[in-house]
Amino acid sequence: MFHLPIALFEPLRYFCLFLIVVVFGNLLFFTALSIFGLKKPKRDYEIVAPKKRFLFLVPAHNEEDVIEDTVLSLIHQDYDPELFDIVVIADNCTDRTAEIVRSLGKATVFENFSKPEEPRGKPHAIAKFINTSDWLSYDYIAFIDADNIVEPNYLTEMNSQSIAHPEFVVIQGYLGMKNVASSITASGYAAVYFITNRAVQYANYVLGWNSAIGGTGFILDTKYLEKRGWNPRSYTEDFELQVELSIAGMKSGWNHFAVVHDEKPNSFKASHNQRLRWAQGHWYVAFSTTLKQITSFFKSKSFPELMSKIETVFYSYSMVRPVAFLIVLALSLIDARFFVYLPHLFSLLAFWLSMEFLNFLIVPTVYFFEEATPYFEAQKTFGRKAIFFIRLVYAFIYNSITYMIAQVFGFATWFRPQNKWNKTVHSAKFEKVG
Repeated sequence: MFHLPIALFEPLRYFCLFLIVVVFGNLLFFTALSIFGLKKPKRDYEIVAPKKRFLFLVPAHNEEDVIEDTVLSLIHQDYDPELFDIVVIADNCTDRTAEIVRSLGKATVFENFSKPEEPRGKPHAIAKFINTSDWLSYDYIAFIDADNIVEPNYLTEMNSQSIAHPEFVVIQGYLGMKNVASSITASGYAAVYFITNRAVQYANYVLGWNSAIGGTGFILDTKYLEKRGWNPRSYTEDFELQVELSIAGMKSGWNHFAVVHDEKPNSFKASHNQRLRWAQGHWYVAFSTTLKQITSFFKSKSFPELMSKIETVFYSYSMVRPVAFLIVLALSLIDARFFVYLPHLFSLLAFWLSMEFLNFLIVPTVYFFEEATPYFEAQKTFGRKAIFFIRLVYAFIYNSITYMIAQVFGFATWFRPQNKWNKTVHSAKFEKVG
């Protein structure tokens, strides 16, 4: 153990203080935000007759096990069939994905075959289709993953909200789960979704701030796409779009009633690979846009717009906690005097504990019982309901801890080229609950 000279110790001490302020500020901000989601969600628009034209765009790479159910859920929308179409991007497929889609009738296939030197993955496959301009006759493109099940009222809800709120360039739908209890890993994802759909997404909407874009289940105004194009630079094209909207002072909304059920990994390895990809993209976008985001504060036209931009910056660094802790711990192993800056041990301990109690027990309890109601009702006895609740709490904590590993690795590798997609294999069938 070393005792660093003052000339080196002091700058590092201030650096540690800076990290703690960032971590504490982030935790305090999102803890406070979660309270605004306690209000029970209600529509702020009337359901109206179909008017807007939609194009469902479904990127798919070797998805023969799930693509039929996904496309059928789109075909069976409770919406005028003349006002929506379905395009599945068969991206470098070597299986029966394209054949299955063509056999279903309503959907068409856009086949993409990349050259060896070309970037690959979902964002780039979408870019290939966008370059065709075959979407210009639609009002919105609805982005749906190939493993999703979309509720029949999805387009009705999106149509109605977009008419009532023409200021929304993007509207993000509610992200549910196909496989809530297939494994502890999958239950962890479900638990996080039950919470963030209310504590972040709906809370932002209540406050008039931009909602996060979740990668699937959202609609995008084609006028915006026509003007700005589709230019993915990272694995997280959804987060890129979210930041782009924030900087431009444009609006994204949240729809709690347009539900898309997503399949999540069952194994730690598959989960880690997926979340590492997310983390790499997230850190890349954060580092490459922070200055632009902060500069855009001064162009805000209203206080809600300013706060929405501030929230986006906080969200950009929502993965900072494990990285900051690791840096402080590493410095502590060099000089023990840095050990005092580990927040959970000495720094503002009472405040940390109170916020963590709220974040890991009170908030999850409220949102689990409200957002997972159909799953609790499916448990026939009180004992089974209690076990399911304990499962969600345990899985939520497990998910949070294991995600930190991916966040640290993503931080360490964010600068690497993000043009080779590590696909998550999908196979789960959706069993509707409630």
